[in-house]
Amino acid sequence: MSKLAHFSGHKGSIFSLAKGLRNHTFFSGADDGYVVEWNIESKGDGKLLVQLNKPIYTILVDETKQEILCGSASGNLHIINLEQRKEIRNIEAHKLGIFDIKKIGENFVTSGGDGNICVWDIDFNLTKTIKASAKSARIIAVNSSEKEMAVGFSDFYIRVYNTTTWEMVFNFLAHTNSVFALTYNPTDTILYSGGRDVMLKSWDIQQAFLEKFTIAAHNLHINAIAFSPSGELFASVSMDKTIKIWDATTNELLKVIDKPRNDGHTTSVNKIVWLSKNEFVTCSDDKTIMMWQIEMNLPAI
Repeated sequence: MSKLAHFSGHKGSIFSLAKGLRNHTFFSGADDGYVVEWNIESKGDGKLLVQLNKPIYTILVDETKQEILCGSASGNLHIINLEQRKEIRNIEAHKLGIFDIKKIGENFVTSGGDGNICVWDIDFNLTKTIKASAKSARIIAVNSSEKEMAVGFSDFYIRVYNTTTWEMVFNFLAHTNSVFALTYNPTDTILYSGGRDVMLKSWDIQQAFLEKFTIAAHNLHINAIAFSPSGELFASVSMDKTIKIWDATTNELLKVIDKPRNDGHTTSVNKIVWLSKNEFVTCSDDKTIMMWQIEMNLPAI
C-alpha cells in the first residue's frame, strides 16, 4: 500500500470527485466553489476550471457533451463547457442543495435536500419530479443495465425505481440514520449501503432486497462506498478519517488507511474514485486530495 500523490489548493472542504476525460486526469469540487482539474502525471497544482458562488456537493462528467454538471448547496445545477472552460447554464433545480447527479441513458437525475428526485432530458428540460420524502435524497446508485436506480434518504429509507417508468418498485427501512453511501456491485446482484449510523450493509437484489450482511464498519459516518473496476475490492470512506478496503466476495476487511499508518487524511474523508484497477483518489475536509496504490492480493487483517 502506498500513497502516490498529495494534491492541495482548495480553500475549503472537498466534497466531490470525478474521473476526467483523459486517463491521467480527474476533477474535484469543494466548499470554496472551485471546480479544479488535476493531472496525476505531473502531480502539481490543479487547473481552475470555474469558480461558482456556492459550495459544490457533487459533480458529473458527461463525456458525450464534453460538459461537467455541478450540484451546489443552493440547489442550482450548473453546466460547465469543458472546451470553453466556462459556465453555460445555471438551472434552479432544487429548493435545497443537490447531493447527487447521475446520467441514465438520455436522462440526467438529480437528488436534493428538498427530498425530491428530478429527471431531466438531454437538453436539461425537467421531465419529472418525484416527491419522494420530506427528508433529503442523499445518494443515487444506478445498476449497469440502467434500468433500475436506488436512492438513499435521510429518513433512513432506500427507495428503488424503475428508470423506464420512474415508478417506485421497492421501499425499505435500511438504516437507523441517514443513508449517505450506496452502490450496486458489478454483477448487479447486491446493493451496498452505509450511512450516519456507521453500519455497512448489503442487500440481495434477487431476493427483494433481503438484508445479507451488516457490520459496524467505521467509528463515524460512512460517506461513500465504491467498487474497484475489476469488482474484486470495494472501499468505504468515513468521517472517522479512515479509508477501508474490503474483499468484495467475502466482505472481509483487508486494509485500513489512516494518518498514523499511511500519512492519510486528518479529517473526514468524503469521497473516493477509482482511477484504475489498483489506484484511487480520496478527498477530505482537510482540503486535500490523496492518490493511493493498493496491492490486489491483500491478506485479511
